[in-house]
Amino acid sequence: MLQSFRGHDFIQLPPLGEAGTLTLVDELEAAAKTASHVPPAIFAALGRVLEATDDLKKHIATREKSGSPADPKARAADRALDDAWGAFQSWLLGWTRLPDGAHPLIADARALYAALFPKGLQFLTLDFKDEWNESQQRLDHVTEARLGPVIDELGGSAFLATLTRMHRAYGEALHITGPADADEPDAHVRRSIDETHMALREYVAQVAATVRRDDAASVEIARLLLEPVSTRSVADR
Repeated sequence: MLQSFRGHDFIQLPPLGEAGTLTLVDELEAAAKTASHVPPAIFAALGRVLEATDDLKKHIATREKSGSPADPKARAADRALDDAWGAFQSWLLGWTRLPDGAHPLIADARALYAALFPKGLQFLTLDFKDEWNESQQRLDHVTEARLGPVIDELGGSAFLATLTRMHRAYGEALHITGPADADEPDAHVRRSIDETHMALREYVAQVAATVRRDDAASVEIARLLLEPVSTRSVADR
């Protein structure tokens, strides 16, 4: 079987998440700047690491904006869900204000209102993902308590259907629910992390390739350049 003989075939990095990857790259860059007589090939390899890291940072920034108040799609979905909950609450509130005995289901309507709106619509002012969680809990209660038929008898099926649809769209806009998408921000971040790790392995291989056992200076330069990696590797043992 053919091998590429590239760094990723042989070099094992310590376990690195997003933050760990970015920190390690910063430390490797700092080490290269402080070391003297660094061969040009090493700086070229480091440049590829920095280029991959810049791409990773951009995708992380995009992911942070997506599903946040800065994302127009998320803002629109948030307004739509707010309107749906507002319409549902107004409809149900009307039932709770009917006088006792006006309809056999008044007690059910009041119990439903108390369960879904103990603090009115206050949950709609939460951060986007917290609001989604609160909305999900309320819809779960409707399902688990089998309240759909009661809502239907009260004439609220259209309100519930709209609410369910807007809630689903909100979850998709926040990237909480919905099918996996190759264009979804997390997918870009994961790919960028893999590419950065590939560049890091090739950098380690490039540094190692400059070492000559009979040249103490080359050994010392490599030690300084790779100290951030070796420190993590020892800590993980």
